[in-house]
Amino acid sequence: MHSIKKTTILIFLGVSFGLIAAFTATIHYELTQNTIPLNRSITQKFVDNRTSQINSWFGERLAELRLLASLPTTGEYDRDSFFTETENLVQAAPENYLSIRLVSEKGTSYSANPIIPGFSVRNRSYYQKMLAQDLDYTVSNQLISKEDHQAAVVIFYRLSQPLEDQTAFLSAAVPLKKVRSLAKDLDLYDGTGMLLGADTPAPVIDQDKEILLTSALTYLPDWQVTYIVSKKALGGSTEELLRILQIVMLIVLLLLGLFSLLLFKAILQPIILLRDTMLQVQTGDKQIRVTIDNPKEIAELGTVFNHTLDKVYENEEKYRRASLRVLQEQIQPHFLYNTLNAIQWQVLGGDQQGALAMLENLSTFFRKGLNQGEELTTVADEIAHVRSYLAIQQIRHEELATVAITVDPDLQKEPLLHFLLQPLVENAIDHGIRTQTERSSKLWIEIQKKKTGMEITVANNGNPIPAAQLANLNDPSPATTGKGYGLQNIRQRLQLIYGKEARLQLTSNSAKTQVNIFVPYLTKLEEANGNPITR
Repeated sequence: MHSIKKTTILIFLGVSFGLIAAFTATIHYELTQNTIPLNRSITQKFVDNRTSQINSWFGERLAELRLLASLPTTGEYDRDSFFTETENLVQAAPENYLSIRLVSEKGTSYSANPIIPGFSVRNRSYYQKMLAQDLDYTVSNQLISKEDHQAAVVIFYRLSQPLEDQTAFLSAAVPLKKVRSLAKDLDLYDGTGMLLGADTPAPVIDQDKEILLTSALTYLPDWQVTYIVSKKALGGSTEELLRILQIVMLIVLLLLGLFSLLLFKAILQPIILLRDTMLQVQTGDKQIRVTIDNPKEIAELGTVFNHTLDKVYENEEKYRRASLRVLQEQIQPHFLYNTLNAIQWQVLGGDQQGALAMLENLSTFFRKGLNQGEELTTVADEIAHVRSYLAIQQIRHEELATVAITVDPDLQKEPLLHFLLQPLVENAIDHGIRTQTERSSKLWIEIQKKKTGMEITVANNGNPIPAAQLANLNDPSPATTGKGYGLQNIRQRLQLIYGKEARLQLTSNSAKTQVNIFVPYLTKLEEANGNPITR
């Protein structure tokens, strides 16, 4: 290890270089997080405004075509008379329309000029889309007009009602010259604006030097206006900011020089002591604790470290006892003997199918119960475990008349503490259902999906729990451990896995006795704690 003096010098130099890098990063941050985003936002609004103009221009064309398409409801038209109306619109605004054709229901396109032959548009995407989705209109990709070879798009509009000769659509070729000029005239920050069709690939830009802004057109699905501008143009001047940062950097470096001389003298030794204590803890010495008097902050850190060790060891002991009790409760000789005895009587009574079902349920119960020694399972496996237990109990206990299990389908694969439901169900049967004879018994289990976790309910309509005993069971303090129905064991295991976010509460009255458990999603808990939970 270097001497304190040498270490101080090395740290000072490292901090100095780091500070220079930090100021450089600050300038970059100012550019990327403030100046450039602000100018980018202004530019985007400019692009959006120009796009709105283009969109409005197309909206006017749609309004004109909508008026044309509604004419069949106002009078009697055939194809020739309707062409008169379309030609009036084309001649009134030749800069807006290259041509307006009429299309039959079967996809044959006709021109107002009888010399130009008709042709089929049945294979055109805009025609097929119109038929498939029953739209009022569709817009094509960019194409070249057959009449004058200009770049255009086709607005394919449905007539309000077909003509007698089965004419059903308007096909208006709209030139792109006007809208392209609007897009090209974008000149803020000396950028490059253009109109891109659905079949035109997006321009390739240098991600380090340029920014691509886009704005969609409402009336032309899959079309957009693009604008390419350099980041340098958006950055503006930062010379004033640089001068301020240079002055601040010199002052801070002088302060750091003085601070570094004192830093390790006050901190280094306590840190070394804390490190050595941690190394001893890693060797398995559970009696070792750190003792630090000064400085105050590190002394408090040592105290927190000692308390953390105490808590870890306490939780390890709780976990060990809880795990032991779980294993003891899983291996229940009287349950196994009674079940095997019931299977024997089924076989002797000739009920081979019943005996086979009982054996299958018993196998599932122990297989899911052992869970390969893992503390966690899935909701689906936990439900399978408790279903097998209930199937056996329903055969052995006729008073268990009705069982209902409801689980949100989205929770089937969600991790859950293993062996959580069976003890609750066993309590419900032994202390609630089997002790009452006044009504038909019912037991139900419900697992609901909540925003931050799962709500688990196990309820029965058996005899209620006395008020004093209910208060004792709802008391989570260690003094109540071991008292009643194994709930303290479950509560302890919940806290070890889920922490303070887990809740367990009993309610009981003459109508029903119910256990409500809330557990957070383990995936969320892992993200919050920064540590994976062992499955």
